[in-house]
Amino acid sequence: MASNNTTQKTGDANLILPSEKTLSGAFRLSIVHGKPICSYFYLDSLKGKVCINKDGDDKIIYKNEEEYTSPLEHLFKSNDEYICITNNTIYIISSKTEVRKA
Repeated sequence: MASNNTTQKTGDANLILPSEKTLSGAFRLSIVHGKPICSYFYLDSLKGKVCINKDGDDKIIYKNEEEYTSPLEHLFKSNDEYICITNNTIYIISSKTEVRKA
């Protein structure tokens, strides 16, 4: 199945954007839940520099000791991305993000 991600040239590097379906779904969830969409972990998730830490029923997006989210309330798969909803924010990350047990 072909990916629906959009690649855009930015200088010498290619920037892979989330699919239109993912962006549309995240925007819809943002309106319904009244939460902002944050791309903070997106590029690092494409590079394998973040993971989803699972501790019992709790899951967080984790980059390092200083950079992580509050527990995920919902996690949706959309094309090649995950839409992750926390208490305050909606994040979009790569669906290739590793899930680790804490």
